[in-house]
Amino acid sequence: MDVCKVVCFLVVLIVFPVFSQEKIKDNGSLDSIQNLNTVDIKASKFHKTERLGQKTVEVSAKEMARNPTNFTELLRYNSPIVFKDYGNGGTSSARFRGTSASNTVVLWNGININSVGSGQTDFNSLSANTADEIIIKSGGGSVEYGSGAIGGTVHLKDHLSFDIHQNYQLFTSYGSFNTSSNFFKANLGTGKWAIKLSGVFNSSDNDYPFIDDRYQDEDGNSLKNDNGNYINYGVDLGIAYKISNKNKLYFYTTGYYGDRLFSDGLPNPSAGSERNEDFNQRNLLKWFYRFGDFTQIINTSFISQEYRYYDNKDSKDYSFGKSQTASINYSLNYRFSNAWSLKYLMVADHINGQTTDLVSEDRDVFSLGGILNYKPNSDFIFSLGARKEYNSDFKVPISASLSAEQKVAKFIWLKANVSANYRVPTFNEMYWPVVGNRDLIPENSRQGEFGLEFENFGLKFNSTLFYIDLKDKIIWKPAGNSNLWTPVNLDAAVNKGVELFLGYTKKIRSHFFHFSGNYTFTEASDSENGRQLPYAPKHLLNYNLEYGYGIAKIYFQDLYQSKVFTNRLALDFYSLDLVHVMNLGLDISLFEKDNTNLVLGGKINNIGNSLYYFTNLRPMPGRNYTININYKF
Repeated sequence: MDVCKVVCFLVVLIVFPVFSQEKIKDNGSLDSIQNLNTVDIKASKFHKTERLGQKTVEVSAKEMARNPTNFTELLRYNSPIVFKDYGNGGTSSARFRGTSASNTVVLWNGININSVGSGQTDFNSLSANTADEIIIKSGGGSVEYGSGAIGGTVHLKDHLSFDIHQNYQLFTSYGSFNTSSNFFKANLGTGKWAIKLSGVFNSSDNDYPFIDDRYQDEDGNSLKNDNGNYINYGVDLGIAYKISNKNKLYFYTTGYYGDRLFSDGLPNPSAGSERNEDFNQRNLLKWFYRFGDFTQIINTSFISQEYRYYDNKDSKDYSFGKSQTASINYSLNYRFSNAWSLKYLMVADHINGQTTDLVSEDRDVFSLGGILNYKPNSDFIFSLGARKEYNSDFKVPISASLSAEQKVAKFIWLKANVSANYRVPTFNEMYWPVVGNRDLIPENSRQGEFGLEFENFGLKFNSTLFYIDLKDKIIWKPAGNSNLWTPVNLDAAVNKGVELFLGYTKKIRSHFFHFSGNYTFTEASDSENGRQLPYAPKHLLNYNLEYGYGIAKIYFQDLYQSKVFTNRLALDFYSLDLVHVMNLGLDISLFEKDNTNLVLGGKINNIGNSLYYFTNLRPMPGRNYTININYKF
């Protein structure tokens, strides 16, 4: 067995440098680029094989309460993800390790909820406060999650427990610019039944002053983020019935509505008159059944997404885009010995999409895959996986993964993963009137990572080297001499760097100390011109520092993001300056007994009143304030 373990781990380590040296073989020489929270990272409820060889970060419920305004802000201070958002409350997209937003997959209870049109998720139109678990997984994952899982995945999970219990949570916050964030959660278990009901309501005038002194009105006053207000709400319901310990049924459903106005940005934000509505509905039926050495899970889901865009917020005329996705996801796990297990995967999707200017288009997808796991003892685990997708629109390459983890000392693990992943073109890229390109082919990547993890004495450290070689990257380019842009398979990109995490928790009598931080260094180069890719900062750092004594806890959040370029030419004139923003908060426990806890909190955001941008001409808010009440019972 020891020989088998060594061979498996060495295979992964050998394949990883082969991937990273592929560019040397192609070019014959090295280019210059190739010279080489509060987040709790804890025992995740993720199954070990779902995160094998890769880094995961779990965002705690405490951090959800401290960053309630939107999902973007929560992850911006508590994960290694870079966000591009069009001002506070505007559309927001996520990027892992210098990849594009369409290389990030968001999953709700295991179901891909990325937009059929854009292939992305708008994190400011996604309510995450009612989720019971948020997991950030860096690296490739197409074998498990299909198209788009190249940079990383974000997992939102709802838990249904059959244990006899009743748990409730009410949260409300109010802050500057008439901003209100509210949610409730109710969880019940009777032994046979499990129920979860939750809801969220957010609104804001969002009319914060622009603190960029270069732009003022005719009276010398600061301009405001006019026409930027928003309102959104949603309801989630989960019900489960336990037929027996080996036979269980689950049903999840969620509805979301969002209505927001889009500011025109600088130099004349008051000229904005655009409005956007979002309607999202998700349904999932899950059957879990265990028999003998087999465990099967069948997920059937139906997801509908729709937006309505108004050029004039006062008009009743709008353009729209909507899609419907019906899916069946079947997995069968067979454990044929104490050390070996095999997981079989089958996924079938039917997708329909249309817009105001686009006749209805359909896409059918059928995927088969398997994952072989080898775990002879608690100190070593190895996994080999493959997936083949059959797509009605084009030929999709095979995705594969090879992963291993080895405990080399009492508190030290080595992790390695290599994979081949893909992203299929979106409906917008293929079918958009006039500029759509039906000749596009899927993006494909070969990538790997190698990491070390240490955990003991309240200290956790994780270091991960990563490398991504992305081919046939889809970009939008000017079409001839016109003002129209069209998508083409043109780019190749090489992304490499390191992700670090450090966490420390210590309690001394009535004193409590906690620190968690993420740092990412990324060299993401365009293979055509050798320049840094747009919206891919070389340095990203965020950390949370907390001190508690008695009933009070004070915490400090810090975000640093280096300069980013906003176009492929990497022109300094259009670049965004480095971002450095600090927040300070205080939580006071007013009452705590058994399962009842009442906490009063307050927070000063951007305490330095710093001017910063995540997109050109759309500054973020200056110093602002929030107060909140969090009641659990």
